[in-house]
Amino acid sequence: MRYHDFHLKGYTVSDFGATIVLHLIWNYPGQTKAESHIQFSGVECYHFVHTHGAIITEIEEETLSVFVRTEEAFLSSSAKEHGLRLWRTDAADYLCRLEGEGFRAWRIESAIGFTGFVVGRTIAEANTPIPAR
Repeated sequence: MRYHDFHLKGYTVSDFGATIVLHLIWNYPGQTKAESHIQFSGVECYHFVHTHGAIITEIEEETLSVFVRTEEAFLSSSAKEHGLRLWRTDAADYLCRLEGEGFRAWRIESAIGFTGFVVGRTIAEANTPIPAR
């Protein structure tokens, strides 16, 4: 997958939130322009902060236990305010449900302000670009 030092052009959310595609562009002076589209499927939850001007540096898988422990306060708040499909009682139960259903967690980092995560089933470079809106 191509993403390191690509600019985040935008992202789309489809399939009632189950699919997220990051639309990335390599557009540096004197270099060939390129696009990459990273697709997360089977998404349970995601959170992106400060998408403007983002240059993606990392998309790294994180163990679910570390992810849930690190994001416990945010996940608990999100479950109460917005609902999380698999959240029932607490973070420990949520972790068991995520693991039991084969979910994975990815952290997305940027050189400029952006940070985020996606909890889903798969990640792949999308075969057909989905236009950013």
